[in-house]
Amino acid sequence: MAMSSKTILSGVDFTPSSDIKYSKPKVDARGGKSVGILNAASNTATYISTPLMLTWGINEFTDDKTGRVSYDMALQFPSEEYAKEDTTNFMNNMIDLETKLKTDAISNAKEWFGKAKMSEDAIDALWTPMLKYPKDKNTLEPDTTRSPTLKVKIPYWEGEWKTELYNLEQQAIFPDPDGRSITPKDLISKGSHVAVVIQCGGLWFANGKFGVTWKLLQGVVKPRETMKGKCHIFLSSEDKARMESQKSNDDDEEEDVTEEINKTEVEDSDDDTDVKQEVAAAVVEEAPKKKKIVKKVVKKAA
Repeated sequence: MAMSSKTILSGVDFTPSSDIKYSKPKVDARGGKSVGILNAASNTATYISTPLMLTWGINEFTDDKTGRVSYDMALQFPSEEYAKEDTTNFMNNMIDLETKLKTDAISNAKEWFGKAKMSEDAIDALWTPMLKYPKDKNTLEPDTTRSPTLKVKIPYWEGEWKTELYNLEQQAIFPDPDGRSITPKDLISKGSHVAVVIQCGGLWFANGKFGVTWKLLQGVVKPRETMKGKCHIFLSSEDKARMESQKSNDDDEEEDVTEEINKTEVEDSDDDTDVKQEVAAAVVEEAPKKKKIVKKVVKKAA
């Protein structure tokens, strides 16, 4: 997946209005239409790098009809409380990109939809949102005052994952260099942070709807921080010396206690013998003497 860094747009700095352009529409065998979204400078597919983002892990889906398995994940933009300049800029640029795609759909209505003219409301009705906002509990409409997510597909076909993952030191962790059977689903768990390069799959048109897709090209994974599996107790040199000294004293005390227990057991065994003899004697002494029963013979009268 080697490529020039010039072909990758920075999600923090790119300008949607000038950095992208479109290819001519293509119709596939099933009648679906697609329009490529290209990097205006390189005339190649659009790749965008993201800042470090929270993700809720990788989701797995199985098509009920075909049995085909697919994967995706959602990149979570932080709330205002936790936002940083780079994540805010990236979010604003993606909002601008989404606005541009819908605006350009109006001006390309004939070529994209086969209609001479389309209104903004008509485009909104057909558009599948790129940025997903939580729904308002009362109106059930997207709440744009809250932070959205961006769905990214994970390339997977014929039983193989087609992506690359690295750790914070830019060392490959998937595919696993040691040949272990680890998958991206194992590495990108719920609560992980990732910085990724995503590839735009272009605009799709099907079943009266249209939208845009993104897929994961490669990513750097920062595992979720957890209290388990790592000792978080740090001892001073004085504490360590004190614990070592305590360990020696405990060993000496254990030997003394063991010796005392053994001695006590011997003495107790002698006492037990005396007690058993005393009990036996008491039982013999207290055993009731059997009375001799003499039957009285009654003589019959003559």
